[in-house]
Amino acid sequence: MSEICEICSLKTYELFRDLNEEELDQLGRGSVPTTVPKREYIFTPDEPSNQIYMLKSGRVRISRLSETGKHFTLVILEPGDIFGESALFDDEPRRNFAEALDDAQICMIDKREFEKVAMNNPSVSLKIAQIVEHRLTEAQEQIENLVFYDVQTRLARLLLKLADIHGERVEQGVQIGIKLTHEDIASLIGSTRETTSKILNEFKANGWIDVKKRQIILVDQKVLAEMK
Repeated sequence: MSEICEICSLKTYELFRDLNEEELDQLGRGSVPTTVPKREYIFTPDEPSNQIYMLKSGRVRISRLSETGKHFTLVILEPGDIFGESALFDDEPRRNFAEALDDAQICMIDKREFEKVAMNNPSVSLKIAQIVEHRLTEAQEQIENLVFYDVQTRLARLLLKLADIHGERVEQGVQIGIKLTHEDIASLIGSTRETTSKILNEFKANGWIDVKKRQIILVDQKVLAEMK
């Protein structure tokens, strides 16, 4: 297998576990590993969609810019996630921003090489379809939150969701295992940093959450879940 493929460790990704050595080597020849420093962009709108990205370490935020110039976060990706997959469905330029929230190790895979492997391996195509379906469901949920819930409720629902995905049981309750700034959280709920900080402080004053070293602990999940 090629050296590049070894660096990217493609076999460790769920998406590629059914590929044989020849297929992995084919992807490896079209793959380039890179490290993107924290808060730098991996791609921005209007750039060519020539590559698919696999996240090896760190976190990446996919966002879109509103008419008022605010970033609205669509999803925060974790190691093992794929992104830039829209390139597989058309040749249109990028529509979103992809920003490293930490120093991120990424494997960039040539779109054409990826397509060749996917055409010959139905499991890859199926998994890509499942990823797209999941992200469409997430987007629909975000739209519903913006339409039907106020900012306080959106924040409570986000905290519960993050706790469900990244939660770690601690003495006080459930600690969200990723660090997010107030700006990050605001962009996830379609609010401003000032409003988000105010509500988080209210939650903390009421004893519903605590914050230690930029990590949020849900002390009273029941109260948060009852917000409507």
